[in-house]
Amino acid sequence: MKVKIQIVVESDNGDSQVVQEIMQIERGALQPENLGLKLAEAKTLLQNIQHTLAEQQVAEYSQQQELCLHCSQKLLHKDKRTIVYRTLFGKLHLQCPRLFHCPCQEQPTRSFNPVANLLPERTSRELLYL
Repeated sequence: MKVKIQIVVESDNGDSQVVQEIMQIERGALQPENLGLKLAEAKTLLQNIQHTLAEQQVAEYSQQQELCLHCSQKLLHKDKRTIVYRTLFGKLHLQCPRLFHCPCQEQPTRSFNPVANLLPERTSRELLYL
């Protein structure tokens, strides 16, 4: 038997949809040792779900930040950087765009990372609580 586990991500307005296979499990004839998920499979499944969810959230947030708040001009991309965000389920390595500030407003720096600005602690509140 082969089991494929997929995540379907839909946009809030329902226009776009992303289907991503996150894991495939194969089992032979039923035996006590292969009934259900194994611990390693469960950990991999959770890690893959966490990675896919976070990746989609960062992509959506980054896209929302690409327009200047003052003049609505599209901001130019400088590059991408990886930030590490710690959660209860492990570390997330997030690819985050750095954007140039719009010239319509004076800024102390030439560029910024909207995701890094949103997550200054780099640790989830749940993990801090523990």
